Amino acid sequence: MWSITMQMMKKNVRMLIPAGIAVLIGTAFIAATLLFSNALDASMTETQTVLYGDANYAVTPAQNAPDSVYENTVGDFHIDRLEAVDGVEGARPNVEGPITYSSQDRHASGVVIATSRDAKLLPVSIVQGRAPKPDESEAFALPQRLASQWNLKVGDTMVVNSSANTDEAHPEGFAATIVGLTDDPHNAYGFYGGAAVASDGLLARLSGTTSFDEMSATELYLSIDTANATTLGDAKATIIGDLPQGFRLLSRQQAADEAIKKMSSDGTDVTKQFLLAFGVLALVVAALVIANTFQVLVAQRRKTLALLRTIGATKRQLYVSVLEEAAILGFVASALGVAAGIGLIAAVGASGVLASASMQIKIIIDWQVVIVPIVFGVLVTVLASLGAARSATSVTPLEAMRPLELTDQRKMKVGRAVIGLFALLVGMGLVGLSLWMQKDHGDSALLAAVGGCMFSFLGLALTAIFWMPWLMKGAGALASLCGPSAKLADANIQKNPRRIAATGTALLIGVTLVSTIATGAASAKATMNQALDERYSVDVVAQGGNVPQQAADKAAKVKGVQHSLYAPTALATYETPDGKTMDTLVVGVPSAQVLQSVMNIDLGTVDVDTGHALMPQYDAYDGKRLTFTDGRVSLMKQVVDANSKDGLMRNGNHADLAVTQRDFRRVTQTTPVVAFVNESMFADGTFQDSGHMLLLKLGGANVPLSQTFDDLTKVFEAYPNVQLGGPVAERQQWETMVNAMLMLLVALLAVAVIVAVIGVANTLSLSVIERTRESATLRAIGMTRGQLRSSLAIEAVLISVVSSVIGMVVGTLFGWLGINMVMSSIATVVYPVDWRTYGVILAIAIVCALVASVFPSRRAAKTPPVEALAES
Repeated sequence: MWSITMQMMKKNVRMLIPAGIAVLIGTAFIAATLLFSNALDASMTETQTVLYGDANYAVTPAQNAPDSVYENTVGDFHIDRLEAVDGVEGARPNVEGPITYSSQDRHASGVVIATSRDAKLLPVSIVQGRAPKPDESEAFALPQRLASQWNLKVGDTMVVNSSANTDEAHPEGFAATIVGLTDDPHNAYGFYGGAAVASDGLLARLSGTTSFDEMSATELYLSIDTANATTLGDAKATIIGDLPQGFRLLSRQQAADEAIKKMSSDGTDVTKQFLLAFGVLALVVAALVIANTFQVLVAQRRKTLALLRTIGATKRQLYVSVLEEAAILGFVASALGVAAGIGLIAAVGASGVLASASMQIKIIIDWQVVIVPIVFGVLVTVLASLGAARSATSVTPLEAMRPLELTDQRKMKVGRAVIGLFALLVGMGLVGLSLWMQKDHGDSALLAAVGGCMFSFLGLALTAIFWMPWLMKGAGALASLCGPSAKLADANIQKNPRRIAATGTALLIGVTLVSTIATGAASAKATMNQALDERYSVDVVAQGGNVPQQAADKAAKVKGVQHSLYAPTALATYETPDGKTMDTLVVGVPSAQVLQSVMNIDLGTVDVDTGHALMPQYDAYDGKRLTFTDGRVSLMKQVVDANSKDGLMRNGNHADLAVTQRDFRRVTQTTPVVAFVNESMFADGTFQDSGHMLLLKLGGANVPLSQTFDDLTKVFEAYPNVQLGGPVAERQQWETMVNAMLMLLVALLAVAVIVAVIGVANTLSLSVIERTRESATLRAIGMTRGQLRSSLAIEAVLISVVSSVIGMVVGTLFGWLGINMVMSSIATVVYPVDWRTYGVILAIAIVCALVASVFPSRRAAKTPPVEALAES
């Protein structure tokens, strides 16, 4: 039977190619995922040990060390004693802190690390000059990138400071000399754009400690000579004996292995499992394509199989023959898929597309990369062919004498209907249960909703063979009005509803998942946008420190900024009727009309003349309603205490004002209450301004809000103390995150859609093969090649459009349910219909269907009628 199986495979190799491609794509995805996971492990391990520099050992807290180990300081390690140990070539404590740079009117921030007597222990490279010596006073090495931007060189002096600086004599910072320039080739401090290296004394002053020995330290990197085993053993024993309690000595390799283990349990495996799920999904869709292929193969071979039974082949031999054919196909396609996955990851690594994520792709091939995809691919292919194998065993020797009938007219199995309906009922019940449990049992409700969606979708897939042909029939009836080609396409679809349903289900899976993700993302963005609009009344607020006038003027000219208000601010407090003290930000405005121009709510008739204050109706922090006795408020001004060295605030005089309340929200994040007063009250000394803020209203220009916000960010990037806030800022951050996740998920789900499209092409190919005599007859009676091609194209489009529309409807419902479960507790959920995305999905489905019909239609059109009739 083996030789016969191989002969039948060779004869039908063209029919097996689409199924093989489907398996290849799925297994390539799994292999690429495993390779990516290996590269991620290696990259994260390198990141974990990159701070070692050239050190080969590290002192770190023990796994079960008490919390007191994190109270250790540099002095507790006795670095001088460690460096004096025979075999120890150098030691560097892992100490770092924030740093800000100032040069003329430019400012920047970053991170600074401790220097070392041996520059090779530094995680950054010294590319010019030298590393500062530990005992130097104000010496440091500046990141080369910043030096190049600001035209600085070795020997220049600049002011450095830190938020942790507590030196009362130098609150503005310290003048330090640049003795070297650093580079960060291993991206150890890529988030900060590199790292500065400072002498011990300068780092201590920047960190607010009296000496370097008092700085917190929990890690120490050592360079130990490993050439002499005896010396190494003695050195390690001496070091371990001199360590503070709760610390241990690890080699670099031991630390790397421990990091891999920790990361695998904390996140890497999750990433691998997440990606593998999409590879498995692609193979599940491929299984439907494979099942279709083998069903038609068996149907075509019924006469051959019957002849084999006549000459003595048993049912078991026929059964095994089909499974052998499937196993061979699965093995070959899976092996090619592994090779394709390796090539894909190699191409990604060579392209450098992940360089921005500080990740280098290394090809690390282990047994899992090769064995797992092949085993999975073979299993899926064999399992998908079981139904066809069972059909082969039902062939009787007498069928060798019967006319060949390729269409599958078997009765629908009652068991499939029962299981499908049961899954549907369970799914709908779980969905209803999740909605009922939502308020009081959030996590359990979410699990019930996920389970409900899974069971509902399983029920739809199982029962698709019953309801999808009816929908296809309805769509075909409409299409048949467009001419003979459409009528033929409709008739062809109705001939084999089982295969059409399986093909449609494959496409249904991909489109449903894409629609679910797209709907969830659109609903999440709409929900968050509405929530932000409700909670903020100003599009963009620039605040923090003192916003410069020139920056405000420049921001007002940014394209997309419709109105702006540059206003003085002061701090005050007032006492509520129940005795509570409320912090208040007082903002001076020229008039109610100017204020209205930057607000997103209708202020109505308000009075912000002298002696009046416009205040909100609700506390911005807790949402409680604000009340005022007799409609007045007594604001106690907060002024800087001239006698305080720390710049503390003290209470000044009271300003008794009439209050008008309106429902404006979140003008600032710094205080729970904002009071708008006339700016003349700042000019006459009623309030002493402590800074300025900028309120902006966006719109009125044909540019995206995100672009306007990016331009505003560039305006204020020279002022590190100024922060941009407001709904546009949060909306941009939220949408950026959602869009990035959406792109990733849709890209992954596209694999399943591609496999499903291959299934459409396969179905058409099989349809062409089994309808050879019919096509020849149609050609003989006058149907043109163009009409024949059109009928196949219409058939493909009908399958794709019906499946896609169903998938979009189901996906929309799933997406709405999911976002309701996740976000209903934090905001009023919006349920949008993303017509644009649906239009794109439908257009892609139609294009893919037309592409899928090209080769089958060419095959049907090229076969001469006489030859086709003779072969039939």
